[in-house]
Amino acid sequence: MNTTQQEVRPIEKTKTIDDFIKENKISIHCEFSNSNPHNPSPQMNHWKVTLKRKYKLQGNHLDTRYGYKQMTLFFSQGYGIDGEPKASSVLDCLKSDYQVSIDGFGEFCANCGYDEDSRKAYRIYQACVDQGKKLKKFLNDDHDANAFTMGTYHFNKLLECESL
Repeated sequence: MNTTQQEVRPIEKTKTIDDFIKENKISIHCEFSNSNPHNPSPQMNHWKVTLKRKYKLQGNHLDTRYGYKQMTLFFSQGYGIDGEPKASSVLDCLKSDYQVSIDGFGEFCANCGYDEDSRKAYRIYQACVDQGKKLKKFLNDDHDANAFTMGTYHFNKLLECESL
């Protein structure tokens, strides 16, 4: 009698953005804003959001120094969403905006339903690109040690996280 064995592998759990936030010690501070320069819609709640993170500097095994980074941006959410934005929703939106803008303006318009001749669409696209650059810088642990630039890059780990 022929039997085949099936290999049983444990199901890998995809990291959530909340897991990423805990691992990278990210906190959020929100201030209500009357407007958002990137989204002038009056039917939204606008916020000025500051994301902050603390990271351990890479030195020898006795090094106890920490670095600090912050990123400030405007964030809008619909009137139906109560309360201040959460770090997970802000990072999820930044991740989504980065992913939709990575292939250029033409693809951005095709994916989001914008006309390529629209100046408004280009401003929105450019805001997504600029915030993606800020997010990359925010998630990179950069510092100098012994005149060599060292760092740990967490941006790709955010992209691998499960979306909300």
